[in-house]
Amino acid sequence: MAAMDDSAIRALQRLREPDSPALADLAALVVAQTTATPLAELARPEWIANQVAAGLEAATRGDHLRAWVDARIAEQRDRWAAEERPLKGFVPDEALEPLQSLLGRPYVPDEELVYRLIDQPAIRELVHTVLSQTVQGFRKRLGDVDGMLAGLSRRAAKHGKGLLGNVGRNLGGMAENIVGAVRDEVDHALEGRIADFMDNATTQALRTIADHAADPAQAQALAQLRLAVLDVVLDSPIQELAAEADKLKPEEIIDVVVGAVRSSLADPEFVPRLRSRIADTLQEAGDGTFGDWLDEVELTSVWTRTTTEFVADRLASVVQSDAFETWWQDLHR
Repeated sequence: MAAMDDSAIRALQRLREPDSPALADLAALVVAQTTATPLAELARPEWIANQVAAGLEAATRGDHLRAWVDARIAEQRDRWAAEERPLKGFVPDEALEPLQSLLGRPYVPDEELVYRLIDQPAIRELVHTVLSQTVQGFRKRLGDVDGMLAGLSRRAAKHGKGLLGNVGRNLGGMAENIVGAVRDEVDHALEGRIADFMDNATTQALRTIADHAADPAQAQALAQLRLAVLDVVLDSPIQELAAEADKLKPEEIIDVVVGAVRSSLADPEFVPRLRSRIADTLQEAGDGTFGDWLDEVELTSVWTRTTTEFVADRLASVVQSDAFETWWQDLHR
């Protein structure tokens, strides 16, 4: 550092101080300048598209990404399995409030779309099972009535006395036969029609669900349902959620993602198409800045804080390097 004057040496030392306020201020300036820049001026669409394609290609080449994901999941699995705190404690308020606002917004979906979404074998089987149990319960109640009537007929036959005794016994026996005949006919009718009934009832039940979900009068109630589901997830312990996620074999999800990305990159129109979409998006933004967009999605605070911390951390590593010191010396000669 002999080539530098005393002021340059002191400045470098200040930059290298732990938690240097100078670096924090510089990082804040970078972030502020970025958020105040119109979106169209941040970078050219061609550059963004090529960088995205290059990054995706590098990430999906070979098995490096899968190996990295496997290692990270294995690293975190034991940690999350012992974490008893609820998920809510890990979600920043700046992200939670917009999410609650989004889920709590009344929304009326298209009825046919809802029906196509729920008309799936697993859901059909569930509805079919519920209806089947209901029908079986009804048949059981019929059986209980059958047993009660048969019991009455047997008592009538047993206790018939005097001049009408034989008549009473005959009527009791006839009643028992009638009850049995009716029971057999009902069973036969049900057995013959149960399959058609269940198929039609299942379809009608799914239609009713779709109609209910697409009813504007139910929009607010369903919005409250979405918020209630979110609350349950947020209040659940991390270890419980991790155990459920582990059942899905998360390591294998990356194979699906990698396959889709590789297929997209193999398309010669991928970069031109991406460039065109980026250009259209930036053109729609007009003179709007990156900060305007962050304000619109209510993420300004969390993005500014986390990005400033990230930039300051990277700058701290840079100023400690020999390469930076050499550059600094050349700058102050």
